[in-house]
Amino acid sequence: MNESENTERQLTYNTHPNLSNETLFYAVYIPPEYKNCTDEKEVFHIYPEMQSALKVIQSYKKGRLKIFKNYFDAVTYVRTGYEQPSGNYSTALPTTVTQEKSSNFKAPETQELQAFKRLIKNGDLECVKTTVWKNPRYLISSGDTPAILQMGSRYNALHVAANKNKPQMCEFILNTVGDPKFMQWHYGEDECKTYLNPAQIMQDLYLNTPDKGLNETPLHFAVKYGYKDVVRVLVSYSQCIKTLPNKYQQLPVDIICSRKHQEDENLKHEIRLLLEDQFYVPVLRAEGNACPPIIGEPFSPTSPVISSLNRDPISPRVEVRAFAGPMTKSQAVEFRKKWKTPPRGTPKKGQGDAFSIVNSPSLALRLQDMEKGLERVGRELAEECQVPWKEYWLFLKDFVDFRSDEGLAKLEKYLEERYKNKEPLLYSMRNRTNNANTYVPSNCQQMSEKTITNEVQDLCDKLRLGSLVTEVDEIEDKTESLEYFTPPSSPELIEDDSDDDMQNAEEGPVMFIEGSSPTKLDHAVYNALSSMIYPDTYPYIYRWRHDMQLAMQRDPHRFTNMKLLRKKLFANN
Repeated sequence: MNESENTERQLTYNTHPNLSNETLFYAVYIPPEYKNCTDEKEVFHIYPEMQSALKVIQSYKKGRLKIFKNYFDAVTYVRTGYEQPSGNYSTALPTTVTQEKSSNFKAPETQELQAFKRLIKNGDLECVKTTVWKNPRYLISSGDTPAILQMGSRYNALHVAANKNKPQMCEFILNTVGDPKFMQWHYGEDECKTYLNPAQIMQDLYLNTPDKGLNETPLHFAVKYGYKDVVRVLVSYSQCIKTLPNKYQQLPVDIICSRKHQEDENLKHEIRLLLEDQFYVPVLRAEGNACPPIIGEPFSPTSPVISSLNRDPISPRVEVRAFAGPMTKSQAVEFRKKWKTPPRGTPKKGQGDAFSIVNSPSLALRLQDMEKGLERVGRELAEECQVPWKEYWLFLKDFVDFRSDEGLAKLEKYLEERYKNKEPLLYSMRNRTNNANTYVPSNCQQMSEKTITNEVQDLCDKLRLGSLVTEVDEIEDKTESLEYFTPPSSPELIEDDSDDDMQNAEEGPVMFIEGSSPTKLDHAVYNALSSMIYPDTYPYIYRWRHDMQLAMQRDPHRFTNMKLLRKKLFANN
């Protein structure tokens, strides 16, 4: 230890003789541009209270504030503006940086932060999303730490959301601060000029920063109140440390449901399993299905093994396209086993093994639907085992589950934008009456209603003039050129107990996910939906699903070919 460090240590002990290990140091770094303007001696802006540090920040608008448990780490930061690795700091990430820049956004007022906190408590996800993308300072403070929404207890947004059992809000907060685009929006930079990913650091700080009262992280909050869904969200992030002690040296596993009024042993057991290492079972696909999809080995966020699959530069690159979990390791192994070897149908006497293969629903789905067959099997298995499920949809550019409220909300928003697009919409020419249903083929769309009316009127006029033979020939020629064909009969309407009122729906613009006619993608999304779609909650999904049902009723073999499927099945035996 050099002479200056000895002097600093002695000065600290003389000035603050009662310092304990629980003391926090609020260090303010003043940029050199301010120091060069004054001749005053070097001053260590280190304070035992937040208010004193904030006053300094008000005087130096580009000053930086950080909190330390070690005085000498605080001194290093005040001198250099960089943090040094410390054993007392919650994150294990290295913190070497080359440049720090202040945000281009104004810090919210106290009243605005209080209003923002109420939005989080109420679970108003849309308003919270709008607020933080207008001003990132609602989530990131001037010191590049989580913004404090409750000064006394020093709660950040994740503390508030976890304390009020808002799992979707927790996921949104963590995904937002972990989004590089959000960090670029905050700093106003096209590139991040640090050796580390600031989004990763911010996620770590949100997950592992304790409150001031009991020194508890958001995970402590969720565990002690028995908020299983919040626990599941928090532990799904690799930065979440599950072994941080609180003020009384209690780990999260030690306080499961300790603040819950009613005893629930099943809930305790489920949360205890979540606090173990979590594993996921993935579907791995190559771009363009260059090779058959496979069910990957179980992996955990702390020890991912998927990256090792893409070491060969010649082989097609595979990526995760769906996953089930989180689960314990034993559950994940069993889940993968069921997924890879689904049960087969029981053959009747004299039918042999071929019958059991053909009547295996899981195997049939895989061969029938090469795009989503494996996912469909996993989706059903996840629902049966009550395991969370998500799969990637390119048109949404996100992993979602269309059987959850979150997934349905994203699909509803996408379809709403499709229907409200400024491009011309194709209108259906199907007309219904109370007594009969008339079907008009798609190739009749070349003839407008006005053209048909004019032709009929001309025909009537010629009949009155006695020139029927000549004009009928002309009409036939015109209709042949327009390729107008009348179908032999109209299809029956689809009957569904859950959607009886669809038959009486008014006709409007026909719009599907990728165009004006259904594709395999529409069929895949249709199969991924939950059985009940309420028109009041999801009107655009309800409308799209109605059109899909009609299209499938008219052409039931458009997306399936059982003869081809059976050929594939027998060819493999």
